[in-house]
Amino acid sequence: MNKVAFIDVEGVLVPEIWKFLAKRLNISELSITTREVEDYQKLMLYRIAVLEKYKITLPKIQSIIGQLNPIEGAKEFLHALKMKGFEIKIVSDCFRELLEGFLQQLEVPMDTVYCHRLQVDSAGYINKVLYSRQHGKHEIIGKYPLSLGNSMAIGDAFNDFSMLEAVSHGYLFSPSKEVLEKALPTFNIVNSYQEVVDSIGIKFFDNNAFCQGHGKL
Repeated sequence: MNKVAFIDVEGVLVPEIWKFLAKRLNISELSITTREVEDYQKLMLYRIAVLEKYKITLPKIQSIIGQLNPIEGAKEFLHALKMKGFEIKIVSDCFRELLEGFLQQLEVPMDTVYCHRLQVDSAGYINKVLYSRQHGKHEIIGKYPLSLGNSMAIGDAFNDFSMLEAVSHGYLFSPSKEVLEKALPTFNIVNSYQEVVDSIGIKFFDNNAFCQGHGKL
C-alpha cells in the first residue's frame, strides 16, 4: 500500500446529516455538530435525548436522509484520487445505519469504511452508540504502515484534528469559524475539491465538477 487517502464523510463528501435532519424536522436542537462541539460522545448523548424527546425513530431518520444527496463532485473526486493511485479509506464518526445509502451512491465499498454503529430498542428508538474506537480517528491511521510522504487526510471538524495530524498532508475542508480558530498551522485549509486536486497535482479533463465546496441543503 503506497498511497492512502483517509477521508471524513459529513461536511466533506456529504452535507451535514444532522443539520439536514434539524431543518426537515424543524428541531433546532439537532443542528449542533462537531463543528461547534468538540466532545463527540457528549454530543451523541445529547442527540439521543433530543430524538427521544420528539419521538423520532431510526427508520424515520433513514427515510428523511434518503432525500439528501452527496456533495456535487464528491464521486468524481474519489474516482480521481483512485486514478492517481490513492487507496481510499473512509473514517467517519457517523454511523453505518446512516451512511450506507450515501456510500452506495459514491461507490465506496463498506469494507473500506471505518464508522460506528447504532443500537435501537424494539420500538426503533436509538438507545446506544456502539463506538468502533475510543480515542480518535488517528487510531485508524495507526493500523496502516504508511510512508509519511504518501498519506493524506481530509476532514472538516474538531474530531478530524487527530487524523489530520497523523498524516503528512492534512486538509481541513471548509471549516467553520470555531474550527478554523483552533486549527493547527500545519493544516492545509481548502474550500473545494479543486484546491485539494491542485495541491497534489492531479490533472483532469473537466475541472468543473470539482469546483464545489459544500453542497446545499
